[in-house]
Formats: sequence, C-alpha cells, structure tokens
Amino acid sequence: MQEGGRVLHQLYVGPLDTLPDPKALDAVWVKWQSDRSPERPDPNTVVNALGLCFGQHLVDRLGFRWAVITDEYGTEMGCIAQPGDITGFPANATAKRLESGPKPFFADFFSKTEAQVRKLRHEQPS
Repeated sequence: MQEGGRVLHQLYVGPLDTLPDPKALDAVWVKWQSDRSPERPDPNTVVNALGLCFGQHLVDRLGFRWAVITDEYGTEMGCIAQPGDITGFPANATAKRLESGPKPFFADFFSKTEAQVRKLRHEQPS
C-alpha cells in the first residue's frame, strides 16, 4: 500500500523515488481533494495509501511499529510506540479528514505527534 502513496504522488505532483514525506502527502491530498474528474482515484484507495505512508513515517522516524490493534472500537492496523503504549491509526486519521476538503494536515499532524512522543519519552524515569 505504501507504493500506492508514490503512485498517487506521481499522478498528482510528479515522480518520486522515495516514500512521500508528510509535506508531500499534503500536496497529494490537496490535489486529490480538488480533483473533480471522473477518473479520480477512489477515496478508500487514497485514504489507505496515504495513511499507510504516514504510518511508515511514524515507524521510520519516531520508533513506532506496525501492529494489529484491538480496542473498544474494533480491530484495525495501526502503529504503536513506547512509553505507555502510544497508539495511532494513520488510515483512520486520514479518513476522518475526508469531509474537510482540500486542506493539508499530514505535516502538522506529524509535527504534533513527534512533539508529544518526544515529551512523553523525556518525562519517563530512567
């Protein structure tokens, strides 16, 4: 699915050899949300592709790991980190923004997540 993020980036922004970073995900999201053509990719495909790319940045840059997570809302693919079993559901977080229209959110969401995770890790006793 992460390959889907690169394909969407190529379609809307241009070729990319690496995983789109959060700013690049924002560019794809805004252009896709603004696309009114009948050939526009399906929302489920876009939500999953971009959400999983975002999640991979949590894994690669913040030390999360992928997991199948079950909570009171059901079972879903997500990311988990320590301390305190920090959990995130990247595809779900992306889907919740479908109704917001062409507004970027990935870069800001990543920055806020990074700050919160670093704060939690700093506050943990050694």
